[in-house]
Amino acid sequence: MTKQPLSRRTLLSATAATAATAVLAVTPPAAARPAAPARARGEVLPDHYVVPGDRAFPTGSTNDPRTGHLYVGSAEDGTLYRGHLTKPQLSPWSSDGTDGRSITSGLAVDGAGRLFVGGADTGTLRVYDTTSGTLLALLHGVEGGFVNEITVASDGTAYATDSFRPVIYRLTRSGVRWTLERWLDVARTPIDWVDGQHNLNGIVCVGRYLLTVNSNTGQLWRIDRHTGGVREVDLGGHLLRNGDGLVWRDGRLHVVQGNINDTPGLTPQVAVVQMSADLSAGRYTARIIPPGGFRHPSSASIARDRIIVVNSQYNRWIAGLPPEVLPFTVSSIPLTDAEPV
Repeated sequence: MTKQPLSRRTLLSATAATAATAVLAVTPPAAARPAAPARARGEVLPDHYVVPGDRAFPTGSTNDPRTGHLYVGSAEDGTLYRGHLTKPQLSPWSSDGTDGRSITSGLAVDGAGRLFVGGADTGTLRVYDTTSGTLLALLHGVEGGFVNEITVASDGTAYATDSFRPVIYRLTRSGVRWTLERWLDVARTPIDWVDGQHNLNGIVCVGRYLLTVNSNTGQLWRIDRHTGGVREVDLGGHLLRNGDGLVWRDGRLHVVQGNINDTPGLTPQVAVVQMSADLSAGRYTARIIPPGGFRHPSSASIARDRIIVVNSQYNRWIAGLPPEVLPFTVSSIPLTDAEPV
């Protein structure tokens, strides 16, 4: 999700703290019965999903491969929407104001079906049990920050970017206790940072590494989860400006590019980058654009052999304008529709 400072919200000014934040979570409900598999023989996914409401301005999204549920959050308020990948209509799942939630940014789901919800410029991160809707944890990042995109490693550890403060968070759990750690001090790395502008955004875990994109500079960075070592990915001179959500599939990184910064000549798209085995280099090989184009794409996930991309119309929202088109939609595009560049 990409956000610029808004007159409608007041951002706090503070420097990054170094202490960890820990929250004792609500005791979770008893384990639910295993969910039915999302894949059923003969099912065909729709080419788009409808998000209800004329002020939804959807941003973050994720899908749960265990259940086939698709989750989308709102920038306008704290509403979380849910639907099924095989059905074209989403519905409110958790309403605005629930658990004090007033805005959402990135979403992610782990292997146990827990939903992670970024709180954008409220600097919060929430964890939900998707079976019951119970809030399991409410955690706070750096004051004045913007908790943005989230990724979950195979061991259950979650990582989140802060787009306004030079820090990457690490979220871990011990029993019912969740801890949000200021894991990486970005100011002490080679990552370029411009105060007052949007910086690190999308993030994805690939094995021992994290990949994250700087929306402002278009640079892609590889971070070693074990050592904290940071290296710029060699893209052969190509830049992923306005990079937002990141998705990984079979050696390819899919980078959502809206155009929040009005970069000349950039058509909103999903860039496909073929990555080297050690993730130190990548080559921009293709792009994905649906028929009729995107409406300021933000977040994405992959289900089956399709990429699911939110049409946020976020550029309209930050300008205080009504949506350009209704209803709000989430595009569903076959990965095979990627067009070579």
